[in-house]
Amino acid sequence: MPDSDHSLDTIVGKRQSFLESLEKNSKDKCELETDLDISRSTVDRGIRELSNAGLVTSTNSDYQLTLAGRTALTAAQQYHRRLQEIDSGRDLLSTLPSGIDIADVFLDGASYAQASPEIPDRIIRYLFDSIESADVFRGVSPVALAGYLDEFYAVTTANGTIVKHVVDEDVVETLLAAPELRSGFIKQAQHDHVSLLSGDISFNYGLWIVDDIEAGIVFYTDTGVRGIIINDSDAAIQWAHNQWESVMADATSIHQSTPQVANSEISGDSRMENTVSSTEDIDVDSNLETNSNTETTDEIGAQTEQTAESDSASPHEDQTTQADTETSEFQDNSES
Repeated sequence: MPDSDHSLDTIVGKRQSFLESLEKNSKDKCELETDLDISRSTVDRGIRELSNAGLVTSTNSDYQLTLAGRTALTAAQQYHRRLQEIDSGRDLLSTLPSGIDIADVFLDGASYAQASPEIPDRIIRYLFDSIESADVFRGVSPVALAGYLDEFYAVTTANGTIVKHVVDEDVVETLLAAPELRSGFIKQAQHDHVSLLSGDISFNYGLWIVDDIEAGIVFYTDTGVRGIIINDSDAAIQWAHNQWESVMADATSIHQSTPQVANSEISGDSRMENTVSSTEDIDVDSNLETNSNTETTDEIGAQTEQTAESDSASPHEDQTTQADTETSEFQDNSES
């Protein structure tokens, strides 16, 4: 077993500044002394340790990294970068269950945001900012944030976003049982761009994927959102897709699994059909009424004409009768 003082991780950790100084250009000891602002004796010890470990080599008094040295430096830099990322999200990560099934690839290079006690609602803006310009949104929700439900769907559908959202089946029942939430939830389920599904979600965090370019996880408390992690790396998005597909495998459309939504949709269609039928009936009735009015008008017109003819004929007949009477009287007088 190698001496711990001479192990690779000990040497790299102790002499990482030497490796970084030699990363791009070879240097002699004087340049290293100036670059690192250390004594010549320290330079001598450092170069000796790195040379014995096979991490640096010398050519004409200039020192440069070997392939082993370059690879070791990259590993050390990645390690420290990862520690810094974990440190930035430590307050959030330390509150999560130790057995939570989030892959390391999703945490690598991720951005963290945690709700503050002063403004707990501000954290939700990270989610809305991520999805508001999306073309396609995929989401998994084991919990429903009732206070943000309407705003969430308003944001996702405002620009024609295609929404594919799996909601835990128990949450669906809760939403449909709440009078103040039921109508809004059903309305979103019937939206042309929204595909709502229900299923048994095995993990207790929310997950979303935006246009295959960004993925996020949201953690909950009993009263709201604890924090959010967002990552846009290919590995993180692929992991999120795997989680999404595992839920989708057994998910069913809410229209099929939930009679209340299906019946509401049918009722909605019936109302539309009734509206169309009523409109058609109104049109038919209007036509019948119009025709009836037209026929009535024609009949009235005909009667008026007949009356007019009758009226115009009456004076003539009166005049004829009067003339006949006068002729008869004239004949009688003549005979007399």
